[in-house]
Amino acid sequence: MRAGDTIPELSVDAATMEHIVRWSAAIDDYTPIHFDPEAAAARGMDGPVVNGPWKAALLARMLESWLDGRGTVARLDCRYRKPDLVGAALTFGGAVTAVTAAAGHDVVECDVWVAGAGGRTVTGSATVHMRPAHDGESDTLATERLKSAVRLGQELGRFTYEVTAGDIARFRAAVGDPGPDTVAPVTFYAALDPVERRDILPDAEVLDEIPYARTGGGNAFNEVEYERPIRAGDVITVVTTYTDVYERDGGSGRLLFRVRTNDLLDAAGDLVARTRMGHVMAYDLKRRARA
Repeated sequence: MRAGDTIPELSVDAATMEHIVRWSAAIDDYTPIHFDPEAAAARGMDGPVVNGPWKAALLARMLESWLDGRGTVARLDCRYRKPDLVGAALTFGGAVTAVTAAAGHDVVECDVWVAGAGGRTVTGSATVHMRPAHDGESDTLATERLKSAVRLGQELGRFTYEVTAGDIARFRAAVGDPGPDTVAPVTFYAALDPVERRDILPDAEVLDEIPYARTGGGNAFNEVEYERPIRAGDVITVVTTYTDVYERDGGSGRLLFRVRTNDLLDAAGDLVARTRMGHVMAYDLKRRARA
């Protein structure tokens, strides 16, 4: 892929009023100029006009069709220059402006536009992360890159959480545990995992770039060794370290495992508990992923 390459155009014969009504309902935007001729005329328009975000959504569809599973749309910005009337024929197009190599993918910058009878009514830009056609891992997953992303064997981060009686009560209610709100159940340790809480996702970008179809996944195991219970009022610092990343063949395809430990420390720095968690994803190496 090179600067100057064109993106295959997407042509829409006409945006019908049904399209606009469905879109308005989906995004809860009932601005009258999109469906009321009198409201549009009062604004100096020749008729109801197409929603701008509807055109942006079709630009995204054009990009995804062009990628055909080889990458993802990371960014899309649009500038609405002129309105388009409902019922007008529109053409969605674009071109590559720059390509930069990055770890595991190419960063592709594009200009995009929407053209009507009077010229371009929307202009904008997009960033695409494109996977190489052959990345040297045709028979394996991104194990080595994942090890680097999670800094295998090194402390990945420290996250501090104050545990309240309300936190414990909500957790007990969710799991159907009728115990006291002052002392957390053993399973509460998992609720302080920074990865499950989405406070840190060091492997997300690498996982998104794996070019094979995902066929399943979930928790492989959860283990807890604890010194004492967690109580309401505790301030817990969680130290996260990934200890293993590996793959093996399984019944549902190639299995990718990531294993991490969390050391839970109290305000004095004493160990409250250590958790060990494994997560697995399954991939079909015979099928490419779609964007």
